[in-house]
Amino acid sequence: MIAARSLLGAVRGHEPAAWLATVALLCALALPAHPLAQAAQAPSVGALFREVPLDLWRYVSVDTAIVLAAGGGAAALAHVWDDDLVSELQVNAQLNNALEPGSKYGAFAVVLGGSFAVYGVGRFSGHRKLAVVGADLVRAQMVSQLWVQALKYTVQRERPDQSNNVSFPSGHAAGGFAVAGVLTRHYGWKAAIPAYAGATYIAAARVHDNKHYLSDVTFGAAMGVAGARTVLRTGRYGIRVTPALAPGRVGLSATLVATGNED
Repeated sequence: MIAARSLLGAVRGHEPAAWLATVALLCALALPAHPLAQAAQAPSVGALFREVPLDLWRYVSVDTAIVLAAGGGAAALAHVWDDDLVSELQVNAQLNNALEPGSKYGAFAVVLGGSFAVYGVGRFSGHRKLAVVGADLVRAQMVSQLWVQALKYTVQRERPDQSNNVSFPSGHAAGGFAVAGVLTRHYGWKAAIPAYAGATYIAAARVHDNKHYLSDVTFGAAMGVAGARTVLRTGRYGIRVTPALAPGRVGLSATLVATGNED
């Protein structure tokens, strides 16, 4: 206990570094070794929506559990700075104008509408790759937000501004990081940097606006990453079980492995 308190005391006051470390961890979980291969054809609207119920089921997986465990650990660490960071951002006048658009453009309706727009442009222009990206963006938004909303009304954490009891986790952060995960998987590192920067900006804006604590947006980000990974079904983790033999003993050994692409 004393050691834990010493550690927390050492990191207290370094909120930006801790948040950047959290983002780096989530990005490492989501980033692929290479972009996805181009799909054979763009999905129809019907096919897109038929996948959503399956996505909700696929979200419950070992892969999601590992991503959310990492996000939960980061959120537990971020909880140390919840109150301090909210106060610091509120009194920093220089951030007011800079972060103002984050909440508006990171809203679920805006992000989902943009995702449908990407899909629509790809479909009507005959750009197969763009249509597939748009469809994945839509599905990632829907699966992430449905699980986020279910958790919000289960946990019922009060917002910092005391406006309601649906603070944890952040839907804005989940949406932003779901978009970043999809774009990264389709376009690689060139898309990853601006996409994750934008997602982090949206999350920071929600803390600044006194709508969320740092731990809210941290776990919301993890849920968005898990949503993107669920939809793309690639670069996933799994458990490999093998026999374990020892003199006079027989057992099983479980090992965490990356299962690679499932395309």
